[in-house]
Amino acid sequence: MSINRDKFGALLFLCLALIYGFYVDDIPLMFGDEDAPFNAQTLPNALAWILGVVSFIQLILPANQEAGNLSNAFRGLKWGRVILLAMLMVFYGLTIRQLGFPISTSLFLMGGFYTLGERRPFVLVPTAILVTLAFWGLLYMMGVYLTPGDFFYYLGWMSNDA
Repeated sequence: MSINRDKFGALLFLCLALIYGFYVDDIPLMFGDEDAPFNAQTLPNALAWILGVVSFIQLILPANQEAGNLSNAFRGLKWGRVILLAMLMVFYGLTIRQLGFPISTSLFLMGGFYTLGERRPFVLVPTAILVTLAFWGLLYMMGVYLTPGDFFYYLGWMSNDA
């Protein structure tokens, strides 16, 4: 028996939906939100259900003959880019505390853009910086404070006297 890549993907997403839905109840609720019609668990619960239903429908529908088998699905992919992007994510996770959100996010975006093929520095650098600052500003307007990082404290540009 062989499974094509569409069915394999649907099976993976169904497993993801089941695991995600299982852990939705672990999301803490604020006091008094248990009986509220909309709380912190509402959207994750809806997302788990929608993902589960769509992937289950994909599993039971007839197979797409053009999809090919699973072994051919992974041939010809650019695995070097995937590994480099994964290493960039690890670098981002390791440096966000020390370098802070603006610097580490800008470096991550520049590295990601470069990995995906953008080579013009006059496009690469300003785009990464503007996207980072716009996202940081949006989060600040929503009341989410992201510390600039220990790097700015070491330079003496910011103080820990809060």
